[in-house]
Amino acid sequence: MTWTAVRGRSKSGEAFCPHCFLLLERAVESPWPPEPMRCPHCRLLIGSGRSRPRGALRPGTWGSSTGLFTDRRTREGAVQTSSPESVRRAIRAVARDLGYPPERLLMVDYQQRAAGDASLPPLDDVFAVFGSWKRARREAAAA
Repeated sequence: MTWTAVRGRSKSGEAFCPHCFLLLERAVESPWPPEPMRCPHCRLLIGSGRSRPRGALRPGTWGSSTGLFTDRRTREGAVQTSSPESVRRAIRAVARDLGYPPERLLMVDYQQRAAGDASLPPLDDVFAVFGSWKRARREAAAA
């Protein structure tokens, strides 16, 4: 159920992107956002009051956001601003924090963490350095 279905009621909660299902804001009043905005993760437009009150409802939902991130990287190109070692270290750190081996870390889990932590290289840097998420994970696991 989207928050647009409960317009008129004010309910505090988290707001998730309706496209990539990643967290946008914590402790917001519904309906949210108050005016249209771009998702900081997938860069798609979110209409006023169109966020979701929870993330992915099905395990397969993450696949759509993976395609969005990859397509954005292809369209915009990627400029390397991080070193390969800093990217490998970041992937290992996020995987360790989430309890996964680096080769099993999902791109969306890394993106969610990197969006809120300026010390981690952004996902665009991962693509710029390694060319693909799979290669970055493999190299982080092997290092």
